[in-house]
Amino acid sequence: MIQNILILIAVVATIALMWLPQVHGSDTWRAMTTPLASIIGSGFLVLGPLLDASYGQYAPLVMAGLCAGAYALGSAVRYNISTLHHRKGKLGEVADWMEKATSWMLGFAYIISVAYYLNLFGAFGLSLSSLDNRFDAQLLTSAVFVLILYVGRTRDFSSLELMEYLSVSVKLAIIAGLLTGMAGFFTDKWQSGWPDLQCGHANRLAGADAGAGPDRHGAGV
Repeated sequence: MIQNILILIAVVATIALMWLPQVHGSDTWRAMTTPLASIIGSGFLVLGPLLDASYGQYAPLVMAGLCAGAYALGSAVRYNISTLHHRKGKLGEVADWMEKATSWMLGFAYIISVAYYLNLFGAFGLSLSSLDNRFDAQLLTSAVFVLILYVGRTRDFSSLELMEYLSVSVKLAIIAGLLTGMAGFFTDKWQSGWPDLQCGHANRLAGADAGAGPDRHGAGV
């Protein structure tokens, strides 16, 4: 009961923090919203399960390596943006052409990314309901896609940014609640002396002794 209350407090506190004027009005934080939305989706829905299945207990180390590589790539991007800003956009015709080409490529990549994650949303969104089938999942995906198109067509980009910020706030609140629940779970296990792990270790030792017992005792005779 106490743990559930702590999880609820963590969720509500995170959402309240995200909507504080100092946070919501921060240009730096708003600039991080779009990349953060993609990072959360990629990490929880794709990379997390894949790394766990492929690397097991070493998955956190691999994830740390991926984060380091992503940070290095981000440093190169930030350097290019800073250089372009200080030179006031005058880098030559080739550089200008490359910048425009990469902007179009990035826009096309975002279209693929949005469609992919909307498909995942449709699949997961109905997985626990009686409408768990391919047609209804695609129908949900199409409905959300039409909603995004409608808002983008009838409103300005600030409305889409608001939807994105709301989505990120909810996901960060869920993560905060998950971490709080995991912290409570491991705290209870630590205070109880990890009985499950101890029993499992004892059973493995007993099984090993049972398999090697006769030979070992016979060798001592």
